[in-house]
Amino acid sequence: MNGPDPTRTAAGQPCRTGPSSAERLAAADLVEYLGRLYPGDRFAPTNALPETGRGIVVGCATNAEVRRLAGGAAPAVPESFLVLTRREGARELGIITGADARGTAYGVYALLEKLGCGFYLSCNTVPAAKRSSFSFEGWQLSDAPLAGDRMVFDWHNFLSGCSTWNLPEWQTWIHQSQKMRYNAVMVHAYGNNPMVSYTFNGRTKPVGYLSTTARGRDWSTMHVNDVRRLPGGEVFEQPVFGADAAQGPDDRRAGAAQELMQGVFACAQERGMELYFANDSDTISANPQDLIRTLPAEARFATGRGKVWLADPDTPEGYLYYKAQAATLLAAYPQITCLVVWFRTGGTPWMDFTTAEMPPSWQEEFRAETARTPGAANLWHAHNLFGIGKIVRAWERALRETGYGHVRMAAGTWDFKFLPAAHRFFPPQAKLIGLDYNVLNGHPQLADAESRRALREVGAQRPVLPVIWAHHDDGNYIGRPYTPFSGFASKLDDARACGFGIIHWTTRPLDLFFASHARQVWAGSRDEPLSATCRDMAAKSFGEAAAGPMATYLEQWVTQAPMFARETTDTFIDRPLADAGTIGAGCDERLKLLAAVDRSRLTADQRARVDYFAGLEEFIAGFHRAHNALQHSRDLLKSGDLAGARAAIAACQPEPVIRQFAGFSALGGITRGEQGLVVSMNLRWLPYWLRQRQALGIEPARFNFAPTSHDPLAQMPGRFTWHTDPAGQMWQTLGAGETGASPFVLPPGTEATLSPGSTEVAADLCRTGIQSDQPIEFTLGPIMDRGAMPAGEYRLRLLLLDPASSAPGQSVFTVSFREASEPAKVEVSRANKSDPWPLNDRVDIFKQAGRANRVLERTYPVTLNRPGRVAVRLTPAQGKARISAATLEPVR
Repeated sequence: MNGPDPTRTAAGQPCRTGPSSAERLAAADLVEYLGRLYPGDRFAPTNALPETGRGIVVGCATNAEVRRLAGGAAPAVPESFLVLTRREGARELGIITGADARGTAYGVYALLEKLGCGFYLSCNTVPAAKRSSFSFEGWQLSDAPLAGDRMVFDWHNFLSGCSTWNLPEWQTWIHQSQKMRYNAVMVHAYGNNPMVSYTFNGRTKPVGYLSTTARGRDWSTMHVNDVRRLPGGEVFEQPVFGADAAQGPDDRRAGAAQELMQGVFACAQERGMELYFANDSDTISANPQDLIRTLPAEARFATGRGKVWLADPDTPEGYLYYKAQAATLLAAYPQITCLVVWFRTGGTPWMDFTTAEMPPSWQEEFRAETARTPGAANLWHAHNLFGIGKIVRAWERALRETGYGHVRMAAGTWDFKFLPAAHRFFPPQAKLIGLDYNVLNGHPQLADAESRRALREVGAQRPVLPVIWAHHDDGNYIGRPYTPFSGFASKLDDARACGFGIIHWTTRPLDLFFASHARQVWAGSRDEPLSATCRDMAAKSFGEAAAGPMATYLEQWVTQAPMFARETTDTFIDRPLADAGTIGAGCDERLKLLAAVDRSRLTADQRARVDYFAGLEEFIAGFHRAHNALQHSRDLLKSGDLAGARAAIAACQPEPVIRQFAGFSALGGITRGEQGLVVSMNLRWLPYWLRQRQALGIEPARFNFAPTSHDPLAQMPGRFTWHTDPAGQMWQTLGAGETGASPFVLPPGTEATLSPGSTEVAADLCRTGIQSDQPIEFTLGPIMDRGAMPAGEYRLRLLLLDPASSAPGQSVFTVSFREASEPAKVEVSRANKSDPWPLNDRVDIFKQAGRANRVLERTYPVTLNRPGRVAVRLTPAQGKARISAATLEPVR
C-alpha cells in the first residue's frame, strides 16, 4: 500500500455490460476521501484486483464475480447495500455491493459517513487525517431504504434559488443529494421558462427569462444597475447577478437556458438519479394563444367568457399540439424519467373553466363518468381535474408514440385537496404529487393521523408523493428551516405514501432538515430522533470536542429560532415581526452555547462553522431590532407623531444588518442562495426604509431616468428598478415603461463630463436619461409611488444632459413645478395651458453647460405648505425635453 503497490479500488461489473457511471463516480469519491482520511496510504481506481494485499471491490450484486467475492451475500431490496470484508487467499478484500447501481453508490457514501465524513446539502465535512495506516476496521455495514421515492426539489423562480445557478452549482446540488442517499431530483418550469419551448404549426412558443438583476421579472424580481454597490455588495464580482445562461444575447436566452439544463440533466443521469420534470399545464403562458389559435375551431374551446382558448386533446389536431410538446421536450431532455403535469389550485384557465364551457363531448362524458360514481361531481374541482386528466393521457400517449414510453407520468399541485378527484379521473398509473403548503399555517398534512387520512385513502390505491417544505417562500424563508418531522418513516407508512420530496430554494442553513429526513427513512436509522441527528452532525461539523454543546445548540436552533421573511411579493417583510426583545433574548441564550465552545480545540473549518451560526444568530436579532424600529416609526407617523417617528427610525439602520448577513454568509464560501438574499434584502427591504425616511423628511427622494426592463410573461412581476450610485445612495429608476418617454444611454467610451460644482455621482447618473418632444410630467416624493413628504422647505435638484445637440437652441424646454397632494404617474402628456404652473425656467442644456454630454444642474427652492409631493413638468419649446435625475431634498 505504501510505495509502489497502492490499495486498489475496483469498480466491479454490476449491470451486465460493466460498471455504471454512478458506480464509477462513487468509486472515485471513495478513492478521494480515503486518500484524505489515510494520507500515508495510496489509493487508486482500477478494474483489476491485486493478487496479494488489500483491495476494495465496488460493484452491484447482479454481477456474479462481485457476488462470489462477497461469499454469496447479496442485498436484495432495491437500492440496499452491504459492506463487508473477506480474506481470499493472499488477498484481504473490502467489498461494497448494492442490489443495484444506486445501492452500490449509497454503500460507498454510508461507509464514508461511518468513517467520520459528513455529507450535507451545502457542504462536506472530513475528520482529521488518521495517523495510523489504512485498515478495514469498521467495514461492516448494511442498510435498505424504507421510502421508495426520496426527492430533492429546488424551485425555479427567485434570485435566491436555482434560477441563478450555473452548471457547477447544479452539479453540486445533485452530487450532495446523492451522497445523502436521495434518489431523485425534480425541476419545475413555469409556462414562460426559457428552458421549455417548442414550435407548432409554424409558430414558436414565446418564452420569458431566467431572472437576473437586469432581466426577467418573475415573482417580484427587482433590478439594480450594479449589485457590487449595494450594502454587502463585496460578495459579488460582476455588476449583474444571475446565471451565466441568462446574461447572453436576448435572442439566445432559450438556447442558452436549454444548454444549461441539458448539462444539469446529464449530470443527474450520470449519477443514476431519477429526474422528475414538472411542466406547467394550466396557466396562460403554458397555453400560448398564438399557437392554439392555429387549431381548427373544433380542436379548441374557449374559457373565461371567450377570452382564452384551450386545446382539446381528445381531437386529432388538439392531440398533435400536445404531441409536439412531448417530442420537443424529450428530444431536448431525454434524461427525464418522470414527466409531471403541473397545475394550480385555481386562478388559471384550466382550473377555472365551467362545465358549460367544456366541449359538448366532454360534458356528456363527464355526466356519464360521474353517474358511475355518485358524488364524484361534487369533488374538489371535479370537472377541471377531469380536463387535466385528459392532458395527462395525451402526454402519456405522446410519450409512447415518440419513443419515450419508459417515461412515467405524474401530476402535481399545491396541497392535497386534489387527490380524490385526481384519483377518480387520472390514469391509474399516474403518480400524484402534492406540496404540503399548509405547513405555512402550522398545519402540515403529515402531522397527525387524521390529516394523513387524505393521503392514506388514495395512497392505498395509487402512488402518492407528499412534498414537504424545508422553508417557505410565502412567509418562513430565512432564519432556520422547519423543524424536521419526528417519526418520519412511520408517518409516511401511515399515509401510505410512496416516498417523499423536499421543496427548497436556498441550501444553507437547511442542511439539518435534509439530513434528518434522509436518515429517518433507512432501516438502520428508522425514525432517528432529532437529538441523534444533531449529535451526529455536531460531531462531524465541529469535532468531537465540541459535539456535546453544538448538538444542544443545533437542536435548540432548529426548534426555537424564528423563521421569517418571504420571496413572493414586492416586500421582504409583509407582516409584523415578533417582538425584538423576545427574539433577541432567545438569540442571546443560543449565543451563550456557542460561546461555551472551546475554540482552541477546533480546526479552522470548524471555527468558521461556529462563527457562521454565531453570525446567523446576531443577524436574526439585528434584523428584528431594525424592523421593529421601522414598524414603530410607521405606527408613530400614522398617529401624527412626526418627531417620535423620526427618533424611532434613527434607532436602527438596515444597511449594517445586510452587511452583517453578507459577512457571516461568506464564511466557508458564500452560496448563490445567500448572494440572492443579499440582493433581495437590498431591493425588497431597504427601499421601505428609504421611503419611510423620505416620508419623515430626513432623506431626499431620489429618482433617475434610464432604460428599464420588463417581462410581459412574468408571473407577479417585480415592479421596481433601482440605481445605486458610487456613493452608495439608492435612486428609483424610471424608464420608458414607467414614463412613456424614450430613454437614452451614452455610447460606450463616451462619458458625461462635469460642470463646475458637479460631482462624480452626477456624472454617473447622467450617463442615461429620458427625452421627449412632448411635455414630461412627474411628481417627486417618497419612492415606490406611495406617501407624502412633510410640510417644509425643500430643494428641487434636476440633473440634465444633452447627448445630441451640436449647437445652442436645438433643444430648449421650460421647467415648471407645483405642489401635488397625491402621487401621479410619471408620463408624457399634452400640455394643458390652463393648468397653473408657477415657474417657467427656460433651459437650454447645450448652451448653459457649454457643450453636449456635459452635466447641467438646476436647483430650485420649494415650499410644501402641507404634506405632499412636488409635481414637475418639462415642456419642450424647441426639440426635446431631457432629464437624467431629480431629487427633492429637505432643507434642514
